[in-house]
Amino acid sequence: MKKMILPFILGLALLGGCQNSEQEGKNIEKEATEQKQQTKEVSKAVKAFPYPNLLSESDKTFSLLVIGEQNEENPIEKNKKIGENVNDILSLPTLEMAQQAYPDLNIENEPAYLLFDKSELIYQANNLKDLTTYLNKVDKIK
Repeated sequence: MKKMILPFILGLALLGGCQNSEQEGKNIEKEATEQKQQTKEVSKAVKAFPYPNLLSESDKTFSLLVIGEQNEENPIEKNKKIGENVNDILSLPTLEMAQQAYPDLNIENEPAYLLFDKSELIYQANNLKDLTTYLNKVDKIK
């Protein structure tokens, strides 16, 4: 009888270990599936805006696309209000270049100032004064 108890106990221990491994394998598969779904959701969110290179990298600042010749005596980068709120500035000298590079933005006038947050175009102005007024309002809300 003693000879049968030892193999029986060992068999139960091995069976229990196999069941644990199966459960761990199922958990790993479930986690991998969830991660794939999250990755797909993130990819869809990033793909929603056709020009992710124009988006801001931070929640606290914006990025700016400036279209049209700029005043060399008073560059936009030196504007205090712009400097406080805008992290990246991309400038294109002509409307035609902007329309070719970014046709989905439907830019019709020059000069144009397009302000982006982390996910989309949030404001478009045709002059610097309107842009700075908007940035002042945003500052007060923060």
